[in-house]
Amino acid sequence: MEEILDKLVKEIKLDQRYLEYIDAEKKLHTKDIECMLKEYQEKLNEYEDLKKYNRYIDNNQLKEEIKSLKKQIGCNNDILDYYRKYHCLNDFLEEITKIVFGNISNQLDLSPYKL
Repeated sequence: MEEILDKLVKEIKLDQRYLEYIDAEKKLHTKDIECMLKEYQEKLNEYEDLKKYNRYIDNNQLKEEIKSLKKQIGCNNDILDYYRKYHCLNDFLEEITKIVFGNISNQLDLSPYKL
């Protein structure tokens, strides 16, 4: 069984979707992108920390900074490409999961959604 799983993992790593995802992920490791994502996360954390004081302080400037950073992130081609490749790989892995585990039990819910 372990050999079969090792072979499956090896084949997945050779698949074009995986290779494209890895390439797209590497492109995120530039100084500009890392700084932008770090700043965005810091602003979000700051906003969360200050949220409890909304009645007493004005967070509008912070909200605008977050909005601006989010827009920059959403317009960055390398980040957009990464998410496209991520979702493509994730869909592929979901299909593999359904094939591998689909016949184990009729009660096994493989859908990502819980209703």
